[in-house]
Amino acid sequence: MKTARTLAPALLLGAVLLLPACGGGEGEGAGTAKAGTPAPDTAAQGASASTGSTPAAAPAQDDGPKPNLAPNELGEIMVLEYHRIGNNEGEWVRSAENFRKDLQSLYERGYRPITMRDVAEGNINVPAGTTPVVFTIDDSSIGQFYYLPDGRIDPNTMVGMWEAFQKKNPAWHNGAVWCVLPAAGHPSNFFSEKPDRQFASREEREGNIRKKVTYLVENRHELCNHTLYHARLDRGTDAQVQEWISRGDDSIKVYLPQDYDIVTMALPLGMWPKNRPLAWRGSWKGKPYEYKTVLEVSGGPNESPYDVKYNPYSVDRFIVAPGALERQLKAYEQNPGRRFVSDGDPNTITVPASQAGRVDRNRWKGKTVKTVPDTSPASPAPAAPAKQ
Repeated sequence: MKTARTLAPALLLGAVLLLPACGGGEGEGAGTAKAGTPAPDTAAQGASASTGSTPAAAPAQDDGPKPNLAPNELGEIMVLEYHRIGNNEGEWVRSAENFRKDLQSLYERGYRPITMRDVAEGNINVPAGTTPVVFTIDDSSIGQFYYLPDGRIDPNTMVGMWEAFQKKNPAWHNGAVWCVLPAAGHPSNFFSEKPDRQFASREEREGNIRKKVTYLVENRHELCNHTLYHARLDRGTDAQVQEWISRGDDSIKVYLPQDYDIVTMALPLGMWPKNRPLAWRGSWKGKPYEYKTVLEVSGGPNESPYDVKYNPYSVDRFIVAPGALERQLKAYEQNPGRRFVSDGDPNTITVPASQAGRVDRNRWKGKTVKTVPDTSPASPAPAAPAKQ
């Protein structure tokens, strides 16, 4: 009998021929409020705390630009949200020119990429004086990752631009988080250059996917489940929700190393299932799934994972709409005390003395908390970009 792993990549391709962006279309922005979100359960907290207590290696040599800022590991972290690359820039489309500018602007201002896995494990392994930033890229859609006929990565795709920037700036060390749809239709069919019916065989199509997934894993990127084909979780029964999530998870793992654990799930359209915990834990036909992190579709910058207010099951994201990132970076320049600034040691949590009470010491028992003198009082926070 064929299992979900052998069938899933080719299933339900007619269900979604052309997807809206994750946060667009019907129900845009709904279901993203954090009110009423259950706090992380004890079992999941224990797992994270155990992982977080494992000593991490010191950051690699980083000769890139860094601001002269005191460490503050309770500051905000931006979890950026991208979708497509295209000329008609809007809420769900970023131009290639501006994507390149985003990489350059963040780098020059002392930001360094990490993944949601790093956040979940408390492994904020970036050099002293720099700020972690997470890139999440949804829908495995057009313009994200293509190979040219000669075998090279298309330099105008997101992966191609990331690779080129990384070669030029080795301090931009880590990768992004790719939230994929294994059974969606073109142009969101697992980074595919063409509709599935145009491949000569299923083996050719699956070989194309495997090559890309292998590249991402080997180059420090993270794979994230975005459900099987972008189904609305708020409209499903408990059984349907678990099927959509579990089959999505299983269909991605076909192409991953056997020991690769998917730890992040992104909510399609930001919609929660009626039974919220099913977004991070459940099973279908005896196959369990469990995630350390659930991504919302909007909300702005997020709390530090070391903060007692941090909820890994409701992580806000910052939609990179026209002008939004530029405004946020300017706001941090005017009020740098709001941004997370690393102390350079992933095994310590360094915070201003007056904020030491905000550190979640129960969750991060394996880390040492250090305090530094408070700088001048932070000015009132500028108005956050409106939720999209």
